[in-house]
Amino acid sequence: MRKVLAITALAVLLAAAPFGLGAFTLAILTLGLAYGLFAFGLDLAWGRAGLLSVGHAAFFGLGAYAVAIGQDHGWPPVPTLGPAIVVSVVIALLVAGIGLASAVPDAPLILLTLGIGLLLQKAATSFTSVTGGSNGLSVSDTGVVTGYYRTLVVAAVLVALCVWLLRGRFGARLVAAARNPERAEQTSIDTKRVRTIAFALSAAVSTVAGALYAPVAGLVSPPVFGLALSTSVLVWLAVGGRESVLGPFLAAVVLTAGQQLLGSSWQSWYVLGLAAVFVFVVQVLPGGIAGTARAWLRRGRPAVTLPRAKPRPRPVPPSDGPALVLRGVSKSFGPVSVLDGVDLAVPPGRCVCLIGPNGAGKSTLLAIVAGQLAADAGSVRLFGRDVAALPVHDRVRLGVGRMFQIPSVIGELSPADNIRLARLGAPAAVELPAEYRDLAADEDAVASTLALADRRRLELAMVLAGAPRLVLLDEPAAGLGPDDARQLVRALRDVIAHTGCAMLVVEHDMEIVRGLADDVAALHQGRVIAHGSMDEIVADAAVRQAYLGAS
Repeated sequence: MRKVLAITALAVLLAAAPFGLGAFTLAILTLGLAYGLFAFGLDLAWGRAGLLSVGHAAFFGLGAYAVAIGQDHGWPPVPTLGPAIVVSVVIALLVAGIGLASAVPDAPLILLTLGIGLLLQKAATSFTSVTGGSNGLSVSDTGVVTGYYRTLVVAAVLVALCVWLLRGRFGARLVAAARNPERAEQTSIDTKRVRTIAFALSAAVSTVAGALYAPVAGLVSPPVFGLALSTSVLVWLAVGGRESVLGPFLAAVVLTAGQQLLGSSWQSWYVLGLAAVFVFVVQVLPGGIAGTARAWLRRGRPAVTLPRAKPRPRPVPPSDGPALVLRGVSKSFGPVSVLDGVDLAVPPGRCVCLIGPNGAGKSTLLAIVAGQLAADAGSVRLFGRDVAALPVHDRVRLGVGRMFQIPSVIGELSPADNIRLARLGAPAAVELPAEYRDLAADEDAVASTLALADRRRLELAMVLAGAPRLVLLDEPAAGLGPDDARQLVRALRDVIAHTGCAMLVVEHDMEIVRGLADDVAALHQGRVIAHGSMDEIVADAAVRQAYLGAS
């Protein structure tokens, strides 16, 4: 109710602004709103999707020049703006696609966005007959009040649409994809696709912001594509606070007003002061004004909450055969052969443990089954289907769940939100076992602050919430004390008994293997050298020599 009243009061205040402000002040406020929408657009990429762009003015400039060129030719603004938005979205899709194909996306994104901005600035300077060259193009407006209301209404509608989108299923997936892509993929989220869409949406919003800016500024010239504006919007967003709706607008309006009111004689001091504010915010208030206020209001509780979205059950193809069948799987890294013709099958309702010395290829084999690595040769069949071409999230949709050596959860979210996230990708509603329901009800704890054993329990609860038919585990007891390790073994055996799922476990601790495994496969130098019960494996001479160190 308080939020509704606050929004209503703000709307009334903004609607009444022309009646209490002079023309000059209203023009500054209008310019600040256009810049605020630009900062909000950047937030969709940097704040929400975790994709840093240092050349976002490229998209802003396309919108500004679209309006300027259209007016110069007597074309109406809306049909002129449409192609500019399309061009921005196409560029954004290409840039995000290239960036996210890299293991470290920030570097290519920074270079590409910066390069595109500089290229467009050069084009605007060179094509004088179209862009007016260095002098730019003048843009007339129908009046200060009309321009203000146009900017206010368009910005409000765009923000409302984006907030609606962010509060649904897409927003929930974006929260996970930006914070922990590895775990997000394990909840069937196509993280690259979600983040790419967010980057494209960011470009579209920034283009509209540029179109709103043009008639207010009165002149569109090549620096609108430049690094100075791209840097300024980063400062506005950092000061206002990422993942905030009002923060970017507040910072843009205040800082723009300061710049305009100081005048040209104080511009160098303004830039110096802006740099000082940016350094202060980064060092002292890394969440910006809005983020710091949000963290203070929610102190002791998660500062980030998952948007509420209903799960969408999806059909899972039936399978009567083994959950997993590997045939002749091989993998090399350069001249080093890690796996050499591995054959293995994991039936439903059974736990197969992989043992072997360090470097035997156990974790590599698990990564190939999960889809994180591609085999050089051989086949991987999950539930009767060849999955060589399927990425991680599609294998999860088939029924694969994974637990990592270090518990992987969304640390900024509560345990309850982590489990809600896992349920979004589940094929059907799943009732968690009683021992995990306390986690599903915990809205106040921050997952990253949980003890190791509780984070492991939360990770297992997330896997179970996804209704897996095959669970992959990489040293699940790593870092746990003896009591917690034994409790985990009992929990995993209970999971198999109650769900009938299969498990493939990499484990070094022989006591855990003995308590957990129905079958054991021993790997040595990338090959399966023995396969059978724990007693058979321990008695095997090859295993004793390779793994246990006995001759």
